[in-house]
Amino acid sequence: MASHINSVLKQAILTFTSKPELFTPNLNALAALLDKTTAEDVNLQPQFSTESLWSRPGKAPVTCIDIYEDQNITMGIFILKPGGHLPLHNHPEMYGLIKVISGKVRITSYSLNTPKTLEVDRRSFKDDPPPALVFSRKKILTAELVSSEIVDTSSKPCMLEPNDKNLHEIESVDGPAAFLDILAPPYSTLIPNNGPRLCSYFAVLSQVSPNVFKLQEIKSPSWYWNDMFPYTGPEPKL
Repeated sequence: MASHINSVLKQAILTFTSKPELFTPNLNALAALLDKTTAEDVNLQPQFSTESLWSRPGKAPVTCIDIYEDQNITMGIFILKPGGHLPLHNHPEMYGLIKVISGKVRITSYSLNTPKTLEVDRRSFKDDPPPALVFSRKKILTAELVSSEIVDTSSKPCMLEPNDKNLHEIESVDGPAAFLDILAPPYSTLIPNNGPRLCSYFAVLSQVSPNVFKLQEIKSPSWYWNDMFPYTGPEPKL
């Protein structure tokens, strides 16, 4: 009998390789499977919930566990220390699903190219042409804050889409937290006419209207780094 996490993986691959007319029902099926996923399904080690681990000198604030990656999807686990963050970052033309499997996190999400941001840009560049959209050099983005929510193991999976909630920051709340993460396509895959999908980090520069902000691309913050831990759950089988 296939493990639950293997069913999630197979559905993820099916979803992100399906024909356009089958994409939405497959995505809904993936979210439903992901909603039932627990820490036990991936054999999340109990040490990640202990204070002694995270207080160890030199311990990275984030631990990553790779489960699977191919040219269509990547699936893994992120574990954040108490009060730990994934900095505000982007997902260029990607889908993403998050299911919290331990603890709770606050996810703060921004969208690009919304009616509000486009109106701000029209006013800002009334006398000057807007800058070229590029993925390879530092830039300033206009983004709308669309949600800031605390989610835990009882919450439905959170989703980002190519044009919705495509930038986010994730912070653990009241202790360490872990979540299963599915991204499609993976980082480093090519965007036609734009080059590889790169993970870029951002800081809030200013607020320009209600819920609309200017974001400045920055280097990866010095306080953020991760270590790796081997996956010990059921072996992925396709």
